[in-house]
Amino acid sequence: MQKQTAGLIILVAKVILATGLLWLLWYQLTDKEGAGALFSALTKGITYEGWLWLALCILLMPLNWGLEAYKWKKLMSPHMEVALFSAIKTVLAGITAGLVTPARIGEYAGRLITSDPRHKTEVISATLLGSIGQNLCNIIFGLMFSTWFLRSVFQPGMAGTVIYGAVILAQVIFLVFVYYRLPQVAHWLERLPGPGFKNKYSDRLKTLDLYDTPLLHTVILLSAARYVVYFIQYFAVMQFLGSETGLVESARCISGIFLVQTGIPLPAFLSIFARGELAILVWSAAGISEVVALAATFSLWLINLIIPGLTGLYFLMRADVNKFIGD
Repeated sequence: MQKQTAGLIILVAKVILATGLLWLLWYQLTDKEGAGALFSALTKGITYEGWLWLALCILLMPLNWGLEAYKWKKLMSPHMEVALFSAIKTVLAGITAGLVTPARIGEYAGRLITSDPRHKTEVISATLLGSIGQNLCNIIFGLMFSTWFLRSVFQPGMAGTVIYGAVILAQVIFLVFVYYRLPQVAHWLERLPGPGFKNKYSDRLKTLDLYDTPLLHTVILLSAARYVVYFIQYFAVMQFLGSETGLVESARCISGIFLVQTGIPLPAFLSIFARGELAILVWSAAGISEVVALAATFSLWLINLIIPGLTGLYFLMRADVNKFIGD
């Protein structure tokens, strides 16, 4: 009886998730500024070259998530062999569950549901390490390219640029050091005074000592590759919308946006608003109109999250959650 009740609750949760995702898509397409901005940009006329840029962005979406799936396959390799298709299914399910949760924490649940229930702890550890690796790339590239922002906005001169560059280099070295010493960081956290909630995070970090240095290299390289793909997608969308901003200026803006977005702890369906406001703020410094900034944000949200999320919804609905329920 208890198992039947749990199964019914899970079924209701699936229905709520599916309804919520479909409502979200309809709401964004009909009522929000992003869709209106995109429609406004399209009515101004897009050149043939512009449509080629959009095609490039769409074609890179499977590569973007394919790299994440391959990273997942490598992350699970110390524990079990995962087929690439299974990895893709797990990643897409994680996207769907993460769309409606703060800081995409639901991604853990989505990947758990579509994975082997005998490896729950390993799935959580692998998801955590993959997220750390990706955020590390967002932060490192964002910090490095922010030197361009410093020079173009504040014009500090050579001495100021050198000092700022040295600070950035020290931060990058520190972040890389921490990445390769995560289990040691966990033990250090345990010794700190304060609330006991930190032990939960230290326990998760300590499980990462199963990953050797070559695998950590692979994870960070795949994360960097995803960063480059997403950067190209963003640049392609801006070109599609008629932006005349050069590559260097675009790199400064895009990397800065990625850096700030990393710290936005909002569900993906709400963070689009914050991302839109952030895009307007950053791109306005480069002379890009509010309409183009909003349209680019909405387009990337639709291509990189909603389309994969709808596919992931199919895998979540078909997932046998009963295997996680004890008899």
